[in-house]
Amino acid sequence: MTHPTLTLALAAALATGAAAQPVTLDIQPSQSSIDVEATLIAIIGDRTDTASTSVSGTIEIELDDYGTPASISIQDFVIVLDNDITLNFSYGFLGSASATLSNAMAMYAAPGTPAGPVSVQADAFEFLAVPTVLAGSATADYSFLGVGSDSVVLNLADQGVIDAPISGSVTSDGQFVTVSGAFAIDTTQVAVPDVADIRLVGTASFVAIGDAPQPGGCNPADLEPPFGVLDLMDIQTFVDAFVLGIPTADLVEPFGVYDLADLQAFINAFLAGCP
Repeated sequence: MTHPTLTLALAAALATGAAAQPVTLDIQPSQSSIDVEATLIAIIGDRTDTASTSVSGTIEIELDDYGTPASISIQDFVIVLDNDITLNFSYGFLGSASATLSNAMAMYAAPGTPAGPVSVQADAFEFLAVPTVLAGSATADYSFLGVGSDSVVLNLADQGVIDAPISGSVTSDGQFVTVSGAFAIDTTQVAVPDVADIRLVGTASFVAIGDAPQPGGCNPADLEPPFGVLDLMDIQTFVDAFVLGIPTADLVEPFGVYDLADLQAFINAFLAGCP
């Protein structure tokens, strides 16, 4: 529905994108996984096994521009292994061992202190070292000839803060943000004192998607995109809302009444323009 346009002097302003602010992206388990390679470094030799599982979680990032990003920072992340994984190490007649990772996850070690920003070039970015902590447990069961057998539970958090590289690509069309990345860890922990250490090397490939922050109007008269510009679209939206009794046009008291005071408030805001 259209109505006669109000006669107003249009304020000149520049169009601006959404202000830089963090966004939280959901890691897509169907497109995300981690490959874990574990090496048991024992007094009777080294053995390696591999396993994989899907991962889920979130990553919080901030782009300088959600239309054409030129830089990215990491605010927080949690990458969760969706399933427990078991790795087996055979030494033949000398014995065997296994390690089961339970409730394992990797988390950003410094939430509130961003990593970066780093540049985005042709959608690609790279963080060389992101402070990371692990959580969860590793249960090591072993039976070795001449050593004996036992079961030991390791706390992955005992690794402390490790530096993990994160690289990938980021795209944003102003509505949705997608990060496709790779996250790597490499850490060694004592499994059985004086008997064996365990080295864990993990590479997670993930796809995370979320909504881009949307710009808001610069004042009560800035009702339609492009926000930051006051134009005929804003006028038409106000007139339609005023005639139809839609709260968008109910700008001042008495609320619930659409009168000249609302018209004057819109006119004043429109003429004031955007900063």
